[in-house]
Amino acid sequence: MAISLTRYVDITSGVGAAVNVGQRQLIALFLDDNALIPTGSQVNFTSAADVAAYFGSGSEEYARAAFYFGWISKNITAPPSITFARWNSVANAPAIFGAKGAQSITAWNLITAGKLDLTMGAFTFTMTSLNFSSAGSLSAVAGIIQSAIQAESGGGALWTGATVVWDASTQQFNLLGGATGAAVISVTNAGSGDILSQVGWVPPNAIFSAGSGVVTITNTFNTIAGNNNNFGSFGFMTAAALDQAQIVEAATVNLTYNNMFMYSIPCIASNAASLSAALAELGGCTLTLSTVTGEYHEMIPMMILAATDYNNQNATQNYMFQIFDVTADVSTDANANTYDGLNVNYYGQTQTAGQLLQFYQRGVMMGLPTNPLDQNTYANEIWLKDAMGAAIMTLLLALNKVSANNTGIAQVTNICQGVITQALFNGTISVGKALTNTQQLYITEATGNNMAWKQVQNLGYWLGVVIEPIVVDLVTEYQINYTLIYSKDDVIRFVQGTDILI
Repeated sequence: MAISLTRYVDITSGVGAAVNVGQRQLIALFLDDNALIPTGSQVNFTSAADVAAYFGSGSEEYARAAFYFGWISKNITAPPSITFARWNSVANAPAIFGAKGAQSITAWNLITAGKLDLTMGAFTFTMTSLNFSSAGSLSAVAGIIQSAIQAESGGGALWTGATVVWDASTQQFNLLGGATGAAVISVTNAGSGDILSQVGWVPPNAIFSAGSGVVTITNTFNTIAGNNNNFGSFGFMTAAALDQAQIVEAATVNLTYNNMFMYSIPCIASNAASLSAALAELGGCTLTLSTVTGEYHEMIPMMILAATDYNNQNATQNYMFQIFDVTADVSTDANANTYDGLNVNYYGQTQTAGQLLQFYQRGVMMGLPTNPLDQNTYANEIWLKDAMGAAIMTLLLALNKVSANNTGIAQVTNICQGVITQALFNGTISVGKALTNTQQLYITEATGNNMAWKQVQNLGYWLGVVIEPIVVDLVTEYQINYTLIYSKDDVIRFVQGTDILI
């Protein structure tokens, strides 16, 4: 034995600066009223095959996913994943979608005293003596379970009107409550004789969806963004069939998030003008002509954003001149002029030497002059804001403190500089872009520095970091305010040449 060394030297080990706040994936999210998505939930997929396995290969979800995952950008990148989030556009009943898989009627015939413990709404009942010995088919099995549930009249219409069906196409038993509206649904193992495993109503392979009343777009989107904001753009499924008021509602709530998400909206010839007028002053949304059934042209900017890897050099993209496997909606100058005037994007067709060329045009957003009006600029700012927020939060969580002094200013400046360096690397910040006199004056006024505009023009950015006191509930607190003025990455949409022959 010996005296412990820790009496003299005691060393504590740990990893410093281990906290790292992740950045968002700027993937596409669709608000979807498909009952297969549990109420209040989101489901994420990394391949079209996974979407087909969940929703079915004949679903609109799969059609969209196949288009989405099938596109490769000019930088040889592809969208990494896609999310579908539940929107209760109509009141729905609680439901269980059982696990998929082949069932044996012989196995069911062996059950003569089955039990099922089910909760729907405010009631829980344990159904016993479930006898399947004489069931001649899986549909008959579903009928026996349905009859047992409907017999629990104490649960009201939710129980007496419930249905249980065997879906032979998907190989699963599904339960639908008999009344719509808010109602929980769950199961509990009833012990000896329990049939939950046999019927396939065991999480996580089974899908449980609570009943719900109608939920507004505003409340739905706020809940989605509050629970999981890991997306960059969003839209709605065709089946949702939004009217103009609902589209404006979605655009309005998105505007409150200030350049955090891109809302992509389809339109057709008959409503393009009215939608353009209704959305003209709402930044953050973009209109795309989509007239071909089964094609989803409004997904094009969502796909470009999702496929942009901001960790790569020169990663930013011109949303115009992008090629997709879709049918052109516009092929005449007259129509192009009409939709250009409405700020409606479209997949257009031109030709040279008899060769037809089709690509996405023109890559614009709706909004006021103070809003980013180019899709690429708007997308780049989504990334920059998120990257800056994640970096600053990492700093605050990793360090013991950020002091309200020159040291704190230096720490925040340094962490911001790291993001700026990345923005210069990926092309979000443009270097060497000539500034107009108005822009020079604006930068001078905003910074109080007569030379700041030269830094923006020659280096691409100007960064200012200051400490300011604020009063919160009569207590003086301190905050650091940073101002980043940067030259946005404008893109070329037109080349005009002059041929001079001597």
